[in-house]
Amino acid sequence: MTTRFDAVLFDLDGTLTESHPGIMHCASLALGEMGLPIPDEATLRRFIGPPLWYSYTEFCGLTPEQAEEAVVRYRKHYRDGGFLECSVYPGILPLLDDLRAAGVKLAVATAKPAKMARAVCESFGILERVDFLSGNREDEKGMGKRGLIESACAGLGVPPGRAVMIGDTKYDREGAREAGTAFLGAAYGYGAPGELTGEGSLGEAASPDGLRSYLFL
Repeated sequence: MTTRFDAVLFDLDGTLTESHPGIMHCASLALGEMGLPIPDEATLRRFIGPPLWYSYTEFCGLTPEQAEEAVVRYRKHYRDGGFLECSVYPGILPLLDDLRAAGVKLAVATAKPAKMARAVCESFGILERVDFLSGNREDEKGMGKRGLIESACAGLGVPPGRAVMIGDTKYDREGAREAGTAFLGAAYGYGAPGELTGEGSLGEAASPDGLRSYLFL
């Protein structure tokens, strides 16, 4: 098979893995332990994608100090097993295998802390199929999405113009545009309608199998 790009970069949550059960559970546990109101399911789903501290301050109205404590509590629950409350989307592993067989370099570029992202990818058979993992610092205040994408391209040794970033939120699309890669929307993930199209976007796919028509010639 012939491909359109030399490298394909994937977001993790909402693109490779259906991760909302663990993220929402751990986010609500942290709030409950602090005696704070637990938001509705729609609000908790917005935690998927942005850095945790941002989600706690923007979506739950926590002060910076409260958000820092909530993140610490979240991390404990997530490390203790919350990260296993997810699954790989059907079709993802065969897609990674076919891209590798075609000679494409693969990376994960996620705002999730690198150590935890590595644990998730290793547990679900993703890590062995990619060439590089670009993740954040433990406090998630290191690189934005642009920096994560640039780091992944550098790690793969591929110019941004020969790579495509696949993700499910506007943060992925904007990061790809700023980094100079193409962008492909994973509309089966957690993004809001309409946020995956626009400048620099090749389009959006309703399923992992739908990504194939954009990646292979």
